Amino acid sequence: MTEQDKTPFGAADKVKKAEAAKSLTPLLNEMHQSAAALQQNLRQLERDSHASRRRLETYLLQPPYARQAAEQIGETFEQPFALTGALFAQLSYPEDAGSDARITLQIPGLLCAPMETVALAQHLNRAKLAFAHGVKAFREATGRHSANERDRQLRELFAAAGYPRLHLRQCYRQILLCPERPDALTLSWIKARKSIRKVSADWCERQLVKMDPQGADAGIQYQRQLLAGLNRSQQDNLRQVQVQNRPNLQVAEIFRGDEGERYHQVGYAAMPVLVVNDGSGQLPEYSRVGNEPPEGRRRQRRDLSLDREPFLPALRVHLRHTH
Repeated sequence: MTEQDKTPFGAADKVKKAEAAKSLTPLLNEMHQSAAALQQNLRQLERDSHASRRRLETYLLQPPYARQAAEQIGETFEQPFALTGALFAQLSYPEDAGSDARITLQIPGLLCAPMETVALAQHLNRAKLAFAHGVKAFREATGRHSANERDRQLRELFAAAGYPRLHLRQCYRQILLCPERPDALTLSWIKARKSIRKVSADWCERQLVKMDPQGADAGIQYQRQLLAGLNRSQQDNLRQVQVQNRPNLQVAEIFRGDEGERYHQVGYAAMPVLVVNDGSGQLPEYSRVGNEPPEGRRRQRRDLSLDREPFLPALRVHLRHTH
């Protein structure tokens, strides 16, 4: 047995952790510098568009959550390029916001932009991806700690680098781009949805152990005790609930050629999609949608038989009533 095996955190673990931690600061700085460069570029586009008769076309939707996001970052829809730049550069929680990592600022839509702007967005996307890999490497290097302890150490590193309120989900999400100008764009709302799937007690136990491998988190350990005490007849009634509260704007490109139309999914536009300008300043032909999905017939919900409060909150697992 090696010394590393005898101690919870051997020398090799410490070296790996130190290297992962050291790499995060330059990755953080590069990501923020790239975001600042893109924001400056978009601000200049805003100024140029007001000074010129030919303005670049924009199409930003204004559902309630988008209006709230604009207000939160201090910009207006009357200045779409400045608003988009501020949104792209928003990598931390605002001072007056809560710390719920599940909530992100979202403004869906389209922006016609020059290739220079698209290239800056591509650079920011690469910087974000490198940062995400850096965070993953740090988490792997501290894998023997509980999830809460790893998060605490990450927050301490972010604060030491000058970013104490870093919003990881906003740091990770990529800017959607159309660098090869399509002939048309199709937009459609995907409504908010809830998925419910059956899970086993063994799966729940494994996931809880992964979250707290050292058994140091009292909350996780309590949930493991609840699971262990669950009657065998109830183990088939465990259901994990995944909720998507906001509707998503789905964007797809259409390319027309001799062989007909070719469709390519761009993705869900939580932020404006940058579409490269062809010199006209206009967006390609695109479908208009309302600021919110149209109302439809409400279907009977499948979760009426689920307990309102989760049985295992860490996994969003509820118990289903059998009668």
